[in-house]
Amino acid sequence: MTTVHVPGACPHDCPDTCAWTVTVTDGVATGVHGVKDHPITSGHLCVKMQRYEERTYHPDRLLRPLVRTGPKGAGHFREASWDEALGAVRDGLTRSIDDHGPLSVLPYSYMGTMGELQGSSMDRRLFNALGTAHMDGTICLAAGAWAWGLTYPAGWPATDIESVAEADLVVAWGANMVSTHLHFWPYFLQARKRGGTIVCIDPVRTKTARASDLHLAPRPGSDGALALGLLHVIFAKGWEDTDFLTERTTGADELRARAAEWPVERAAAATGLPESAITDLATRFAEAKASFIKLGPGAQRHADAGQAFRAILCLPAVTGAWRHPGGGAHVHSASTFPARASAMERPDLRPPDAPTRSVNQVQLGRALAGTYDELGPVAALCIANTNPAVVCPDSGAVLSGLAREDLFTVVLEQFMTDTARYADVVLPATTQLEHLDVVKSWGHRYLTLNRPAVAPRGESRPNTEIYRMIGAALGLEHPALSDSDDALLATYLEGYDAETVAQLHTRGWVKVQPAEDARARVMLRSEAMGRMGLDPLPDAPDGPAPFDGLPPATGLGEPLLVLTPKSHYFLNSTAVNHQRLRKMAGEPSLLLAPVDADARELADGQLACLRSEHGALTVPVHRSEDVLPGTAVLVSNWWNRDFPGGAGANALTGQALTDVGGAPRFQVHAHLSPI
Repeated sequence: MTTVHVPGACPHDCPDTCAWTVTVTDGVATGVHGVKDHPITSGHLCVKMQRYEERTYHPDRLLRPLVRTGPKGAGHFREASWDEALGAVRDGLTRSIDDHGPLSVLPYSYMGTMGELQGSSMDRRLFNALGTAHMDGTICLAAGAWAWGLTYPAGWPATDIESVAEADLVVAWGANMVSTHLHFWPYFLQARKRGGTIVCIDPVRTKTARASDLHLAPRPGSDGALALGLLHVIFAKGWEDTDFLTERTTGADELRARAAEWPVERAAAATGLPESAITDLATRFAEAKASFIKLGPGAQRHADAGQAFRAILCLPAVTGAWRHPGGGAHVHSASTFPARASAMERPDLRPPDAPTRSVNQVQLGRALAGTYDELGPVAALCIANTNPAVVCPDSGAVLSGLAREDLFTVVLEQFMTDTARYADVVLPATTQLEHLDVVKSWGHRYLTLNRPAVAPRGESRPNTEIYRMIGAALGLEHPALSDSDDALLATYLEGYDAETVAQLHTRGWVKVQPAEDARARVMLRSEAMGRMGLDPLPDAPDGPAPFDGLPPATGLGEPLLVLTPKSHYFLNSTAVNHQRLRKMAGEPSLLLAPVDADARELADGQLACLRSEHGALTVPVHRSEDVLPGTAVLVSNWWNRDFPGGAGANALTGQALTDVGGAPRFQVHAHLSPI
């Protein structure tokens, strides 16, 4: 019996990006464990990934290529050889290009793996060489990322999460740390142990809210109004750091004038919070030397998300929190790492003077229906690392498009997801234990190497190899399309110095220091926002959003604002098919304030119909004191097939976008009625 321990990295769309070690006995992975001496991972993995090897050996793993034999969506397939499957892919893509042009082909992928190799390398090269359309990935944190860039210039990195233990006020704003930033939460606890205060700002009483010292539950979408109310108090009391504003910001006087328009009374009316709560929090920000704000994706799921993030991001600049260790703010840390997209994706492979087409992934339904732009409907889809039938907004439109008989779809997958059921060809992809990769983080500053721990099961192949095979089947001969995974890794690491690369290979992970510019200034007034036709100063609406085209009231009352926060047990739609996690998660359900349940005469556990202007779903209702009156919480992202009527949470959402970044508005109004 031979046992080895192989270094690796969690691949999934999470800021923690854990370093792990895979225990392999006689060629079989028997356990996955967090690396003890990794400063972030600290020896433990989240509940979602603690037994990742179960994913590799799951009885439902796709291990051979499949070709559709029945109606799209029915899940009827037969096994095929790789040669037959690749021939079908070649024919489908060639037919689409010949009949409609290369821009009718849309590669559609996201962060089912965040790896630089398996997530965004050979696929980009292949589709650049073909001259296809490009997918604009905006579904996660795009509005917040844009807001950061419109406020903090290049050379101003987000606060290092490891320093947060030194802060004396730590704020989780739209971030359920305990469920979605688990390995950052210990730094909050360390700050508390040193005398600091933990504040949670979230319309739902989450696990994080319960564990915090102070919980504020503003109306969903009123984050900007709250931030402006806080800024009003700070400026009105003379608590701002005038030296910092003079030395390191632009637009301070104009922001002061804007904040003056937001007295506490106005902010309280907009947020639904007591005036005293806003004044108290403003006082805490002013009295803290090092206040820190972790902004999560939950705060950007509404129309004015960009402006809201901008208002919040002004707070640490106005108070001068950036002067002190642990102070500042954090949306993401992706800019820590060298930009290697050009070298990895090779945009130079596009044919000279080839036209371009960019499709926002949030509006896939429109792209499939032919209403996205003047170029007509997408004729072919190549999907990897995502499950758009479940996670994409307006899933009714997405599913209608995927069901088109004239649409050719190939899906690279590990399981028969709701999306894969609509494919013409399904190609079996490896799991993280079976391939080489390197993973950067959008939460911390560590780069992590993932070495293959076991041989690919069955006939599964790494994404990189599958795209190499597709390129060969299409007759493409450019050398960049045949680079091995080792060559791709070397290309990525050319962006780092020799010492960093040596540490990565020796230890499996290494901390990267971001570039800093001491001359950079915070843009409290954003000229770029003005050029976009938006207010260059942060602003916010005075009240709740309108009812999204629904009648304002029926015999069952006004529509509810539906929120779809992340699950504690699943990572987006990943792991929903794992029985251990499903058992812990329970079942899809709608959490409703008792007053709203009573108004609709809904008993606990009763099935109800939730209907928006975009679609409807059936779900059992459960009363909860954790939910604000007038709202309903539908925890995502159960697969569509898990709901009684076969329609999931995104049956309710639409394809409208946020003010900046082109991100989705997952918050939606819907009528609720008993069944």
